[in-house]
Amino acid sequence: MDIDLESLAPFIAKIDSWIDGYINAHKEKRVRVADLDFPNLPRYFGGNTLAHAHVVYTDQIKAPPLNELGIDGFSFFETLNAAGITYKGTFFIATNLASQESIHFHELIHTIQWDELGVEEFIKVYGIHLLEHGYRQHPLEVIAYDLQAAFDQGRFIADLEPKVRSHCRKLADGLGA
Repeated sequence: MDIDLESLAPFIAKIDSWIDGYINAHKEKRVRVADLDFPNLPRYFGGNTLAHAHVVYTDQIKAPPLNELGIDGFSFFETLNAAGITYKGTFFIATNLASQESIHFHELIHTIQWDELGVEEFIKVYGIHLLEHGYRQHPLEVIAYDLQAAFDQGRFIADLEPKVRSHCRKLADGLGA
């Protein structure tokens, strides 16, 4: 797909602003992941990741209103009935799934991706691959789901965080981001 990455800058700023507003609107409900009583997450993630990641439990998970922001072609993503979504170091999980450690694991993978790529690169990588592959075959989702499956099976994942970071770098470098 041939996209002028520089032309995306105004859209990235709009998405970033929307994300900041969404996180800020829920700041009173944010909980540090390190403060949760999940027994297995510390076996897979470093203390720094768990201390800096936050979760919000909500009955309404929102994707950025991309069409409203002037970005066409993502209506399928805006209407995705997601059980969870991650923005920067904060993820949102459906209230009825609050006790499921597995979904927290999946969303923590995304916090590492956001951290590795930063806002601008993450939005570019996620958006371009979303157009190319759709949601479920998106490379950032594929690695999160694959690692989640290993977690669910109780398999040890050597070098989890470096593995996720390396995967992100390859995707970003492949876009010239």
